[in-house]
Amino acid sequence: MVVMGAGIKKIVLIFMSFLLINSVSAIEPQENFSGYMTDLQEKIQKSWFPPECLERDGHALVKFSVARTGHIYSAQIVESSGDPVYDESALEALRKASPLAHFPASTSRGSLTIKYSFDTSVVNTGDMQRYLANADRFYNVNNRTALDYINKAIDEVDGDINAYFLYGKRSKIKEALGDTVGAAADLDQSIKLKAKYDQKRIMASKLIAEMEQSPYSNLAHSYEVAGDYEHAIEAIEKAIALTELNNQYKRYKDELVTKKTSSL
Repeated sequence: MVVMGAGIKKIVLIFMSFLLINSVSAIEPQENFSGYMTDLQEKIQKSWFPPECLERDGHALVKFSVARTGHIYSAQIVESSGDPVYDESALEALRKASPLAHFPASTSRGSLTIKYSFDTSVVNTGDMQRYLANADRFYNVNNRTALDYINKAIDEVDGDINAYFLYGKRSKIKEALGDTVGAAADLDQSIKLKAKYDQKRIMASKLIAEMEQSPYSNLAHSYEVAGDYEHAIEAIEKAIALTELNNQYKRYKDELVTKKTSSL
């Protein structure tokens, strides 16, 4: 569990679940994979470092194959979390966990295909989520009431940079009420807090990359989210140098170069 902010928010890792896909044939009764799957789950969980900065619950579903030797291949996101850093952290966990153990001697199977769920729950210690839900419910129905609720949500988090998005929501409510000055001020505050949020995420990703050596792709995504394509390219170049899976990273580098060029 990772503690967030000044007691405002915590991230809880939900026990990750998996679904075994018998794409070739049904597993015979004598092929006991229960112990293997328990070990697989434990190793992947120990290899997973989700982003520290999350504003909502996270879920990513990954489909991958395991060879008889335990090597993981053909990993792909089939249900995205909507956050590229979160999705990349799931794929990075599989890269770090590979190779797994060899298949049990009792089976003649050459491979398994698995769908694996990576989940986190953002737990708020106060009533912020309830106030936010009510603000969303009343938006464009009774914006005065929506404003009251979003004000309570902002008071609840007391300046926590992870809640930058609340100011963006309040900006829209104020604009709908005709308060253009207040809307502009809240939008500016949201942008400022988002910049601090991005830097916090970058520092967290950088620390993990330096400690773990390989997750420079996570750091690249963190820089990309912040719009810092130059440092994103530097990070993915380190990832390319540290792994044999560099074709995927080379394609990602090409995308970053294109984005950098179009942003100039």
